[in-house]
Amino acid sequence: MKDLNLTVTRALPTSDGTVTSPDLDLGCAKPGASVRDAELVIEIPALTSTHLPSADTLTITVQSGESASPSASINLVKVITGTGSTIAAQEIYFRLPSTIGRYVNVKFVAAGGTGDMSGVTATISLRPKLRK
Repeated sequence: MKDLNLTVTRALPTSDGTVTSPDLDLGCAKPGASVRDAELVIEIPALTSTHLPSADTLTITVQSGESASPSASINLVKVITGTGSTIAAQEIYFRLPSTIGRYVNVKFVAAGGTGDMSGVTATISLRPKLRK
């Protein structure tokens, strides 16, 4: 698995938009056991109040399936809510379930009249689990 391309990037959505990252190909059908010591990391750069105004949201949903471009949520979701101030850059960690499919992607949904975040790029990667 270490030789696979397990890092992708995706520009975040425009106002009230939805975008999906390129797929991470885990290399085999039902790779649950091979990813048990790994975690999905989503890096979001700092978001200004122009990118994500107060009370607007950016919903981040992990999707997986056995076919490319999966659209089924695997119940790994994080919501970032605008505060009216800059939101610090963050790394979001998810442990993948044993039922994970071969392909994984991340959907980003902006809602609430959000500003344009398309100049901000998220990085999605599968890394060895270093945290307990």
